[in-house]
Amino acid sequence: MTKTLTPVVEVARGAVESRQLRAVDYLRVSTGEQLKGYGIAYTGMRTKKHIEKKGWLYVRTYADEGYSGSLEAHQRPDVKKLMEAARQTPRPFDVVVVAEERAIGRAGRAFWPWVWELEDLGVFVAIVKGDYDNTTADGRSRMRKAADRAEDERETIRERTQGGIQEKAADGLYPGGMVPFGYRVAEQGKKGVSYYAVDETEAATLRRARQLFLAKRSWTAVALTLNSEERYSRSDKPWTRKNIRCRMLGEAVLERRIVWRGKSVYRDQDGDPVYGEIVVINLPEIFTDKETEELKAAAQERPRPVQSDPRVYLLTGLMTSPCGRTYEGHQHRPTEVIYRCKGRQESYAGAGDQCSCPYLEATAIERQVWGDAVNLLSDAERMKAMAQDWIGATVEQRVDHTKRIAELDQQIAEQSDVIDTTMAVAARQAAKRGLRGGEAEGAVERAVRPLNEELEGLEKLRRDAVAWQQEAAEVVRRLEALERLAAAARKNLQNIEPHEKAELLDMMGLQAEVVRCAPRRKGVACGVRNWFLKAGRGVPVLDDEGWERIRHLMGGSRSTLDRRTMVEAMLTKAVTGTRWEDSPALGNPRSLQTQAYRWVASGVWGQAMDLLTDVESRPVWMPDPVEIRVSLRPLAVESRPGDEERDGLTTAGQVRLSRRPLRMATSQP
Repeated sequence: MTKTLTPVVEVARGAVESRQLRAVDYLRVSTGEQLKGYGIAYTGMRTKKHIEKKGWLYVRTYADEGYSGSLEAHQRPDVKKLMEAARQTPRPFDVVVVAEERAIGRAGRAFWPWVWELEDLGVFVAIVKGDYDNTTADGRSRMRKAADRAEDERETIRERTQGGIQEKAADGLYPGGMVPFGYRVAEQGKKGVSYYAVDETEAATLRRARQLFLAKRSWTAVALTLNSEERYSRSDKPWTRKNIRCRMLGEAVLERRIVWRGKSVYRDQDGDPVYGEIVVINLPEIFTDKETEELKAAAQERPRPVQSDPRVYLLTGLMTSPCGRTYEGHQHRPTEVIYRCKGRQESYAGAGDQCSCPYLEATAIERQVWGDAVNLLSDAERMKAMAQDWIGATVEQRVDHTKRIAELDQQIAEQSDVIDTTMAVAARQAAKRGLRGGEAEGAVERAVRPLNEELEGLEKLRRDAVAWQQEAAEVVRRLEALERLAAAARKNLQNIEPHEKAELLDMMGLQAEVVRCAPRRKGVACGVRNWFLKAGRGVPVLDDEGWERIRHLMGGSRSTLDRRTMVEAMLTKAVTGTRWEDSPALGNPRSLQTQAYRWVASGVWGQAMDLLTDVESRPVWMPDPVEIRVSLRPLAVESRPGDEERDGLTTAGQVRLSRRPLRMATSQP
């Protein structure tokens, strides 16, 4: 059989002939292995002895401690550092030594893309356990079989574990996982007999919470009272309104049951649970049926109001506050929409630890941030270059999958030829030995069995390589689609609907950070100024001709002030930001404020301003600026479900849109 060798073999042999090979070792232990006493130091002793035995020059160690073997290479910090070094010119090492295959990864997708990329860079991998490497076809075959065994072991463990859990759940026993508040695990630690039982201490807290809610109809009051009585949560932390409400109105308390493998269960492409069927586990009661119905009825007395046409807040969850939390959109008053930091909520009822991050005026801040996004999307060349940068930064491992697939096709064809030849030779030998029928077939089957296993491994690896190639192509496709979407939308970006803006910003992966903001001005929002902000118009200068145009509309005032004086005062306030009480020569500022609200609410103000669209105008007053940094990271390069925050991708491809301060309101005058 012809042996297909990659360029790494020639590189390695050349290095051996010319100089001493330089080696680094990569060490990885999971959290579970750490608990068993197998730490980084233990693993490092094995790899360094192997390097010394081979006569290689030790360069340095890369180590990821407490990282799962199912994570791909780019999700581990020190693997990323190792790969950055491997791409340097000149390259600082020639071989990477690992103690055993599972240090690279238990899953095929964690193992092979990394090994292949190293090969393309002229670096090969040596395995201490078994003493082999990938410089020969035999070593590559052993590596492939070892990787398959590691993945099979992982799947076998999962299937056995999940099967046992499924059986426990079906019998109504405790299958593992989170125990609902109010319950405990009885006979815990006894295999096959542990079950859910009422925790009397926690149940007493729930009964007290029910009593308080029926009396006060307020979850905040319930949380405050429980905290004052030192009836804390299971983690011994004070209650928040949200936490106690969720515990009391959860399925475990109200329905007395747990749905095992419920909404969050992992499903296959047909929507069926992968590791077993959904099971309903009944729980012992904490409340009687009558008590439960009373609680349900009380909770439904004041349902949350449903908005018929809710406002879309473009930046909810996308904008980080000075305290490190995120802003969310909020209807602060009937005429005022703002962004409010989540840190303004107490960590628990009565804690008094709210942050002081100011409210941000929603309309102005959205207009400015969207304007920056439009400027980027309107720059076709910059958008195209940025997409290329993102593609280059995120195409997984930069592996030439086409080349690998071609190599595997050749190896599969060669292996098939070897199997055919071996079958023919084995058949002739069986005939010479006088074997017939089933005996002859058995002899041939035994002769080719190892070769068939090798062929199956090659075919499996090829299927995986094709899948990884398709995933990399999908990243490129989605980024190109984003660029095409931007190109198609450039002509009409300012006029698209708010929900379309929100979708586009989400696709672009917009991230905003409030760097500096002024203290919020207290008081009720100015309805006149808000009208100009929402309309996106300047404030007209009212002269005699303009007053004659709108005079007939400005009636219905109960104030003794001259109506033109009132209108001019309102326009001046919209331009200067002066408080109502500081407006000169207006008599009762509350009366003027009330009249302004009436004109705006009735639509009279809008009609009057429409008659003044062609006159000279001045800009609307804006408070002290808020400095915001805005960056983009497209949805196409988001980490896969299950990836952890430490994958290092959270800053990939970020592009700063603007460093200038954004002039937007932190309060209302």
